[in-house]
Amino acid sequence: MAKSRKIIPVVATVLVIGAGVGYLFYSSAGEAFEYYKHVDEVVAEHERWEGRHLQIHGFVLPDSIARRLDRDHQQIEYKFRAVNCGREIEVRYQGTVPDTFKDRAEVVCKGTLGTDGVFQATEVSAKCPSKYESSAPSVTMCTRDRSPTQAAN
Repeated sequence: MAKSRKIIPVVATVLVIGAGVGYLFYSSAGEAFEYYKHVDEVVAEHERWEGRHLQIHGFVLPDSIARRLDRDHQQIEYKFRAVNCGREIEVRYQGTVPDTFKDRAEVVCKGTLGTDGVFQATEVSAKCPSKYESSAPSVTMCTRDRSPTQAAN
């Protein structure tokens, strides 16, 4: 009987410490558990990815970048279309973009997919588009199974 009285506080202490360590791990590493998907994968299974933290990979569709100044927050809002393998998604981002962000740039956007199908980015990174440019204006960019300058069929 005396042994069971000593075991209960030890078990309770282990459970409390374990729960605390688990919570700290989950809360500090929450964004590290983001999915990395290509635009065409997200568009094909839109409902599956709604509300989840994602990183999407694609290319900036030529002539799709729109900018406007948010006077309340004194930041520039960007709206553009990201494309991969013939599928497109609208991306919105508020903040500063890298110098390499331009038409045909390869981009990775971190954020959340909304129920309206718009990807609300919290971070945008871009690679230099020069090596992906093509003389053909209607190129469908794709990162899987073919080079970005080949047309997807």
